[in-house]
Amino acid sequence: MLISAEQEALILGVFEAYVTEHHHGDLLQIAADTHEDAHHSVVVNAMTLFEDNMEVGDYFNAYPSEVLAIFDKALHRVAMELSHVSSKENGDQITKAERMKCTLHTRITGLPVCPELTRDTIPRSRDVGHFLSVTGTVIRTSATKVLEHERDYICTKCRHVFTVQAVFDQFYTFVPPTACPNPNGCNSYKFSCLSEGSEPAACRDYQEIKIQEQVQRLSVGSIPRSMVVVLEDDLVDSCKSGDDVTVYGVMSQRWKPFHDSCHCEVELVLKANNVEVNNQQTAAALLMEDIQKEFDDFWDSYRHDPLA
Repeated sequence: MLISAEQEALILGVFEAYVTEHHHGDLLQIAADTHEDAHHSVVVNAMTLFEDNMEVGDYFNAYPSEVLAIFDKALHRVAMELSHVSSKENGDQITKAERMKCTLHTRITGLPVCPELTRDTIPRSRDVGHFLSVTGTVIRTSATKVLEHERDYICTKCRHVFTVQAVFDQFYTFVPPTACPNPNGCNSYKFSCLSEGSEPAACRDYQEIKIQEQVQRLSVGSIPRSMVVVLEDDLVDSCKSGDDVTVYGVMSQRWKPFHDSCHCEVELVLKANNVEVNNQQTAAALLMEDIQKEFDDFWDSYRHDPLA
């Protein structure tokens, strides 16, 4: 973790205050939803959030993945508080609030329009680790899959049970630790998977799409490039082939697990945090650009002949 405990406390406090002020109604609707296992999103405008506290914006640009996890944690805490306050007559609400921990997601939108954050072209390797907004056209969508993202393991020596998260960088493979993580101390390195041979306990929806640069935004003679985008949870099936989309996410790289006598092939992917379909806006935006260009050209041609 690259963020200290003091910095995490600051981010939690700022985001909890922001969500309580700007998204109180959204969280009340989520708390009232009867579908406990459904995934819910709260769309947060980055410009408004960063105006409240620029320091949080700096942390977000430097450590986007870590800060997004803290945002989700803060969102869950506020949702639990609202759920407890709104209904205390039965214990089901508490159980539901606990289940919200894995089903509440912060979706970022409205990044500042600058070359460092918003792109009309496919990002490159130097952008790995940065949170970006990428505009393109969906040219392929894969079938929706069920992804196991978490497993419980038990140490064969001390019987300590611990959880292992699937590694995104290695196509969601599970890499057990090299030594037992028992806080009391254990030198064993042999573990057994508790869910082996049975139904996976922790799964989520998963889909991959491929987006391509829009030809009208490229210079003459340029060949459009494409990139894979990873969608999870409620983002799955949010767009289809042919849609013009703006994808907000963290630029990442991934590779297959290492094997002897095999080359390591690293590919760039965008792990999506939010997807906006803007088919209706494309024609209007291009029309506005043409009108603006015509206006500028007209006044540029008469710049030496001002109005009397």
